[in-house]
Amino acid sequence: MHPNGESSDISKQVRALRPAHGGTCFSLVDGRPLFISGTIPGELVDVRVDSRRSKVSYGSAINILEPSAHRVPHIWTEAQAKGVGGADLGHVGLDYQREWKTEVIKDQLARVGGASTLQRVGDAVGEDALRVRPASDPRALNWRTRVDFEVSPAGRLAMKKETSNELVEIETMPLAVESILELGILLDSPWKQYLRPGKKVRIVAPNHGGRRVVIGNQVFNAANRRVTDRADWEVRARGTVEKFSVAASGFWQAHVSAPADLVELVLDGARVQEGDAVIELYAGAGLFTKFLGRELGPRGAIVSIEGSKEAVGFARQNLRGVEVDRDLRFGRVNSKSIMRAWSDLGERPYAIVLDPPRSGAGQDVINAIAAVGSSRVVLVSCDPAAGARDLAGLFDAGYQLESFNALDLFPQTHHVEMVSVLTRK
Repeated sequence: MHPNGESSDISKQVRALRPAHGGTCFSLVDGRPLFISGTIPGELVDVRVDSRRSKVSYGSAINILEPSAHRVPHIWTEAQAKGVGGADLGHVGLDYQREWKTEVIKDQLARVGGASTLQRVGDAVGEDALRVRPASDPRALNWRTRVDFEVSPAGRLAMKKETSNELVEIETMPLAVESILELGILLDSPWKQYLRPGKKVRIVAPNHGGRRVVIGNQVFNAANRRVTDRADWEVRARGTVEKFSVAASGFWQAHVSAPADLVELVLDGARVQEGDAVIELYAGAGLFTKFLGRELGPRGAIVSIEGSKEAVGFARQNLRGVEVDRDLRFGRVNSKSIMRAWSDLGERPYAIVLDPPRSGAGQDVINAIAAVGSSRVVLVSCDPAAGARDLAGLFDAGYQLESFNALDLFPQTHHVEMVSVLTRK
């Protein structure tokens, strides 16, 4: 039975045709699109159809009849056996994972952004620029400094099955850094006394401080003692080391080298000089803000906008000692807040930097960026479809692409990070 109660059915000898956004492969059965998880383009598989919608179906490969040369033993056999998400490309060789993501980026640029968007990107930077590159720390496993779970009715750490709310207990997590695994919280341990059914659990391993375990609204250190909701990080970029404090329960890039890798790309793209003005959107706890502030200097100015009050509080702490005229604002990022930031800045910013959530910036924000008319825009996108949509909007607003970088900051998953740098025509 499916999670929705319908009887499952099997489609025999289905050819997986191409990668699709979301970690599945596109195929056709009786002329109807079928998206299959657990397979690789070119493979011939039997498929259990898990759900049907009006025009498409979704299924899972259950027999691999003609395996791809890119197939490897799954890196997380427990998750594969239990149907848990989190490593949806774990059966794919790492080099081909990056080829897979490159094809998805091209597909989304054309499908979501429109054929002209893919053409404009190709004309501006060449097709080779779309190739997904490894992070500066290219490890395939043990790269996650932050992992999230829920507590099962039996009081064990659990994750949800893919496309379901059913919880499955987990004893292994090969993507987590070793210092997280060494806590022993995935097994029977002293932590069990704190694990109440239904609670959310986050485990964080900062690189400049002790590990943190967030259970519900309580935060513990590695010795099971209650501590404040804070995690301390160091980021080495631009030949310097900057320190950051963020909420352990809040957002910070999960990959070990993601903060530094993204800072380098953003600063390369913004090309700010001392005395310039910048607007930053979705600024979080000030990762880019602090490095930008150092480059702008005391004669420069930066206005940032962030929707989490807690993150803005940490950003203000993190920028202490940075000599730059700054206004770190809490509020929604929309056309109204962007136009107010421009007005209060008192000049047209040289650059706008934005790192929107997975859903992207959206047309309202893109229109406001176009109205401000900064010389440079640096767009950080963590979803290829949203990134393609935002790029198309910026192209239509008169911007042209100067550079494009795609980084594999989520090995073994379908996720990929893109940094697009645009200039005003």
